[in-house]
Amino acid sequence: MTESVLHQTIQNLEGVLPELEEQERHLRNQLDAVVKQANSARSALENLRVLTGTDHSDRQPVAAGSASAEVSVDATVAEAAPAQVAAEPEAAAGAESAADASVVPQPRAATSPRTKRRPAKKAADKKPAAAKPRAKKAATKRAVAAKQPAAAEQESGSLLDAALEVLKKAGEPMRPRDINTALGREATPGQIESVRNTLDRAVKKTDLVTRPGRGTYAAA
Repeated sequence: MTESVLHQTIQNLEGVLPELEEQERHLRNQLDAVVKQANSARSALENLRVLTGTDHSDRQPVAAGSASAEVSVDATVAEAAPAQVAAEPEAAAGAESAADASVVPQPRAATSPRTKRRPAKKAADKKPAAAKPRAKKAATKRAVAAKQPAAAEQESGSLLDAALEVLKKAGEPMRPRDINTALGREATPGQIESVRNTLDRAVKKTDLVTRPGRGTYAAA
């Protein structure tokens, strides 16, 4: 009876041992990571204190606290392994759940992906609304731009007709300045230049006006 119980216990322990060894490796890896982080923090702290000129006596409590923390972690790992090996499978399951609970949970993101997407959705909804005034402005500009050449062409045509009447009545070549004066327009450089440009286009594109001399125009 006793021998069968011992064999059963051996089988139970052999079945539990791989899990315990895996937990031991996991805990030791965690310990190594914590030690590395502590060493990095200690090294950075030393460098910062050297830069700021902090007294060495201020560093000792931190070092002592770190050393005691490392010793306590080592002691916890050393005590946990023998206790788990000697326990029954039920105790092993309890140790496994305790080890899982001891793992530091990863911090969650401050905002969920759903929360992050909401501003983007609102921004996407607003873009078409903002585009409507631009479309209206563009259409207005095109309409104005289309009207301006038509108005300029109409003005140029009426100016050409009036200039032709003046040239026909004069019966001799005239300069743009004189034609502009005969039309009763202001004697500004811009007005005179508009008469000259209108007559130049008429000479090139029509046979209504000729240029008998430099700077003079006559009706054909």
